[in-house]
Amino acid sequence: MSSPQGAARAASRLRPEQLAEILDRLPAGVVVVDRQGAVRYSNTAAQRHLHPARIRVGEPLPDVAADPPLAELAHQLFRRRLLGDEVVRIGSETFAVAGAVDRSEHLASLVIDDVTTGVRRLRSEEDFAVNAAHEILGPVAAIAGAAQVLQEGAKDDPQARDRFLAHIADASERLTSIATALLVLARAESGLGGPRLELVPVRPILEDVGRGKDDVTVTCSENIGVLADADVFRQAVTMLVENARRHSHDGVGITVAEEGQMVAVDVVDRGAGTLPENLERVTERFFSGAGRDSGGYGIGLSIAVRAAEALGGALELASDRAGTRARLKLPSARLL
Repeated sequence: MSSPQGAARAASRLRPEQLAEILDRLPAGVVVVDRQGAVRYSNTAAQRHLHPARIRVGEPLPDVAADPPLAELAHQLFRRRLLGDEVVRIGSETFAVAGAVDRSEHLASLVIDDVTTGVRRLRSEEDFAVNAAHEILGPVAAIAGAAQVLQEGAKDDPQARDRFLAHIADASERLTSIATALLVLARAESGLGGPRLELVPVRPILEDVGRGKDDVTVTCSENIGVLADADVFRQAVTMLVENARRHSHDGVGITVAEEGQMVAVDVVDRGAGTLPENLERVTERFFSGAGRDSGGYGIGLSIAVRAAEALGGALELASDRAGTRARLKLPSARLL
């Protein structure tokens, strides 16, 4: 195995055009500036990261409304001699910028790495965990409150006792549903034991989800199937139905149709709908905003989004004043 010193000596023997070709293949941007702030070199990735601004040799770094500005980081680099993973935001993108000066301290190299996807994923996961905790605390608080009222004397009043026992039963069912969905989803996303993709008949699962719910109707052909993990699919539909029932004024309809190589499962509520800008945010991450008739979206929609992604599908939302449609799209596996 060659040593770092050997690798450095080998690199020093490269012709400039060979070194430039190697740098152009890197996914990270590389920009070299002098003490006056003029660009001496930039690779293809750097040009791509700062697009539509143009990096021109002999000119200062372009003003791309970076926070903090790249020119300021280059100035700091000459003072410090080393720069380690400064977070820089350019519009909606996030970059990690590191750098070092050469031995003569005449040139400084900035390495610009796009970390937008990782930052968004981490933020989404953090939000999901926080919102899941809040959603679980809701039914727990309802159970605790009902139990306290019963202990304080409501248990001696038959009507009050039955009412608060019903609250406890409803909250317990909700808590069980959330916990089950989170466990199934965690198994699917972890890669440990799932998702187990298999041919899953759609209609029996939908009928099972709607069983005992008089306000839920199912319209689905018997020969439609999807390629999915049955448990993850069931929980995704369950979350969508529960969410729709909370916001619907006149029942929930589930309809299924084949769209080429995909199957679309529509869960439609007849509520007040939501604003387009809120709907767009919901498809990206958990969001509870104005425009719904009650209570925001809940964790159910967030679980369904992640479940669809784990199964190689997607969740699409559409809404107007007549209600909201959640369309779960999964790979088709038609039954014969």
